[in-house]
Amino acid sequence: INAEYGVTTTGSMRSVLFSVLYLVTCFLISVVIVEGNLPPGSPPQDEDGIITLTNQNWDAVVNSAEHDVVVNFFSPTCIYCIRFEPIWKEVGKHFKDEDTVLITKVDASRADGLIPGIDIAGVPTVLLFRAIDKGRSIMYSDQRSTSLIVEWLLENAHLPIDVEISYKSLPLPTQSGPVTEVVGLNFKSIVLNPDKDVFVNFYAPWCPFSNMLQPTWRALADRLKDVPTVTIAQFDGTQNEVPGLHLHAYPTMILYRAGDNQQRQYRGFSRTEESLLEFLQTESLIAFVDPATGKMSHEVETVVKDHALDVPELTDDLYEVSVQKKDKNVVVLFYAPWCEHSQELFGTWEELYRDYLSITSVSIYQIDATKYKKPNIAIYPTIKIFPSTQSAKNMEGITFKGKETTLRNIKEFIQLNAVRTEIEVKIQEAHEESVKRGLPLPTEHELEAKHGIDFPKIDYSVGQSMIYRTPKEEL
Repeated sequence: INAEYGVTTTGSMRSVLFSVLYLVTCFLISVVIVEGNLPPGSPPQDEDGIITLTNQNWDAVVNSAEHDVVVNFFSPTCIYCIRFEPIWKEVGKHFKDEDTVLITKVDASRADGLIPGIDIAGVPTVLLFRAIDKGRSIMYSDQRSTSLIVEWLLENAHLPIDVEISYKSLPLPTQSGPVTEVVGLNFKSIVLNPDKDVFVNFYAPWCPFSNMLQPTWRALADRLKDVPTVTIAQFDGTQNEVPGLHLHAYPTMILYRAGDNQQRQYRGFSRTEESLLEFLQTESLIAFVDPATGKMSHEVETVVKDHALDVPELTDDLYEVSVQKKDKNVVVLFYAPWCEHSQELFGTWEELYRDYLSITSVSIYQIDATKYKKPNIAIYPTIKIFPSTQSAKNMEGITFKGKETTLRNIKEFIQLNAVRTEIEVKIQEAHEESVKRGLPLPTEHELEAKHGIDFPKIDYSVGQSMIYRTPKEEL
């Protein structure tokens, strides 16, 4: 008893003291538990469950044998990365309380974001490093949506995960026509029908190539509407999702064969009605007669290509107009079909084309320089880049002079000589201004409202921006 003030300390004060000690102890225990889920030396997770990595803490986090680690390589000036950021935060929240998975990110545009042994061409790039095999990563190459990324991670992670996924779908269509409209809700019943060969056009309403294909697709459907074993369908890949469906580009045309639903993707460059019909007659499981010609399917001979036809081929007519695209860094392989060194390069060139397929500021081509004379090339193979510019391009381009035409060396050549697009330059300038003034980096809304940057009206769930290097940076 404190007689002077008449306050009892042995009762109520002791109770308050015990309560405070209890709360402090609980907090310390929770901190230990949270930190215990992370590898030693790991930075803390942010409020969305995401860890920021650099080349200084990379090994401590990514090489943890107790975690599957997912890394998002990004750049703050990349328009695709800006749009991808809220999706990545949702992914982080999905796995924030999981002990076995770490969701991370690396600013690949910074010097401390250059990771030894990791070679990426564009951003955003998402890689998974599984707990069982840290020496080999798995790249995510589909539409960037929360549900599809979570599904991909559940399919590929080594350690057990317990999360739920939901998929989006448009309402079931109320009208019918020659082209069957497929959405997420009826995908299984229509596309996976074992009694039919179902040819599906996966399209995007914003994609000009998808829009160009629509009249041809309708004509094909109208031509085959009375063939009972064939369904010509279309699927809006921007508004519908299906478990296991992984789209890389639009339009994508896939035949789901009758029976076991084996998939055959149409990869031809010609998208005429006759070309699509020839593919369907060659690949369909159930034979059918073309109503227009009376020709039975499976009597069509397949033309075998003898060189790298996966890469777009230029001609004299297409060469100059393709190279002169001001908003594109155009890379061209000039080859001779009979040249042994050209033949050795075809495989690498196909891989390069696939790697840059989603990078909107770069176009990869090839041209038979013995057949088409406009380029005026006498040495085979020759590789040139024609950088993006606001004025007329120099048709001489920049020639690759490396000793070895390896995939890595060609990518380095592109990264050193490619030029940023106009919108990327504007975003870079806005960021530099914020840094000078000591302000946070501008949000997408601020880039539009305060800096007058007009983001293109495109689907940002696909596509990438270039990773640009300077000669001082090591790759």
